[in-house]
Formats: sequence, C-alpha cells, structure tokens
Amino acid sequence: MRFPSERPILILMVCPPSDDEKTTVLDATQETLRNELQAAKEHGACFIVIRGARQGHRFIIDQHEMTLGRDPSAEISIDDPSISRKHARITKTGENEYSIMDTGSSNGTVVNGKTLEKNQPVILQKEDMVKIGSSILKFLPAGEIEILFYGKMEDAAHTDALTRIYNKGYLIEALDAEFKRAKALHQDFALLFFDIDHFKKINDTHGHDAGDYILKEFTRIIATKHLEEKEVFGRYGGEEFIILSPGKNNEQAEKLGEDIRATIEAHPFIYEGTRIQVTASIGICNIDSSIETSQTLLKKADAALYESKENGRNQVSVA
Repeated sequence: MRFPSERPILILMVCPPSDDEKTTVLDATQETLRNELQAAKEHGACFIVIRGARQGHRFIIDQHEMTLGRDPSAEISIDDPSISRKHARITKTGENEYSIMDTGSSNGTVVNGKTLEKNQPVILQKEDMVKIGSSILKFLPAGEIEILFYGKMEDAAHTDALTRIYNKGYLIEALDAEFKRAKALHQDFALLFFDIDHFKKINDTHGHDAGDYILKEFTRIIATKHLEEKEVFGRYGGEEFIILSPGKNNEQAEKLGEDIRATIEAHPFIYEGTRIQVTASIGICNIDSSIETSQTLLKKADAALYESKENGRNQVSVA
C-alpha cells in the first residue's frame, strides 16, 4: 500500500495472540462453520436460476417427481415463452440423486452444453448447468452450503430494508406467479390489501422514528401471529401491505383480515413511553372467472381497501 509522501508513516507492532486467544478465535470460526453446515443439511436439492426470469430464485426439489415448464401448474414453473408448457421432468432416483428428462419440448433441454434425447433421463451432478429456452438453471444436491449463499442473495434482493419482509418488486412477481397457478388449477386465491390508518398523522405527531417503530412492530405482529406457511406477506409501499393467500376463499380471507384488524387495534404500540393507537383498513378480493389478470385482482382489492377507508376506517371490506 502506498502512502502520500507528505504524511508520516506509522509503524504498528502487532503482538501475536496468546494461546487462549487463538483457541477462542478458532472455536468461534469452527462453531460458525458447523452451524452453517448444519443449516445447509436441512435444505433439499434445488435449482438456482442463473439466467432468465426470477434470476437468483431457488426451486427446491421436494417431490419424487416434478414437472419443469412454462405452465403455471408445473411444480417448477418459469414464465419464459421459449420454454414449453411441460418441458422436462425431474425424478428422484436414489438417496440425494435426481435425473432430468426432456419430455418432448420444442427447443430441447441442454445439460452442460449437450442436448438431451427425448425421454432419455440423465443423472444430475453437482453444479450441472441446465438450459431450457433462454433460462439457465444450476443444480445443487441437498446439503450444499452454496444453497445458503444463494438464499441470502435472493433474500437481500427481495427484502424491504426497514421491515425485513418482502418488498414490492417481489410481491408483484409472486402475485403474477400465484395468480396464474390458481387459474390453471382452478383453486381459490385471495389477496388482502391493507394500510395503517392515519399514518401521516402518527409521523407528524410523534416523529418519523416513531413511524418506523410502528411499521416494524406492525409487520412483526402479522408475520408471527397470522400467517400460514404458503402465504406471502410484503410491504407494497409506505404504510401499505399485501398478503397473498393461495387456497383461501372469501370467507376464510375475511376471517384472516378481521383477525389482523382486531389484533392491531388491541395491541399496545408504545414508543418512548407513549402508547400510540394504531388501526388498519383492509380490502380483500378473491379470484373468479371474471378476473383475467393479476393486476385486475390487485385493483379490485385496492378498491375494497378504499371502501373500508371511506366507511370510517378500521374495518374489512370484500370486493
């Protein structure tokens, strides 16, 4: 490293750590590694999207047989027009062993630069590159620590910095994918759109730090008390939030919305010794035959939210 000539050079004498200190550092490093390896073992085999739609996304291979294709009903569904609807099939062939087989796709399935013969399965190896259409997927067997690395990258890209839940970009992406899947499988799919009542007044009265506290506590309550495993919860913007609820009909979605509304109203939001009354208005829309796009579903839920606010706030409305 070079230093500017006009500045004095400071020479530091660094003493080596004692044996006790060495042991502590080594133990801490080894403990971290052990924890990460243990966490990796809990993750199944997966494909990582290296290039294409949803870059960085992990598709966990958690079934004996899975279809890979453009069709929303496919277990591994990638919205890419150059991919066939039912492009390829992934099959578990042994303990942590999987094969891939092209099922007659239009553009073929390519593994490490070699095009597969139709209906001729090939065993996947660690870090195999699978090209389907214009997308490239990387295969990782179960237990690989690299899975954690990609998971952290994906989480960082899709996470709201303040509340640590999904951000708007991911919500729109997930909404489109879940909507298409529900349509294809003729399943219920509800969207809950809600915001914090009079949030600007809270900021103006108590300050923006108090507003940040409200947002973080608000999301913590919902994330820990009201969400099922398959539901997606994210911050749409400002004080607006969305929950995507695959499989929920209107009655079930309305109950979820009412449970959230009642919990928020009763919760003691206390900032620097002052209790701040917080309520939420919620709008709900479920998929039906008249709704052709995910954006229409979102607009109808937004209209229901507006109805809740117009009728006095702190209530749930269903489109």
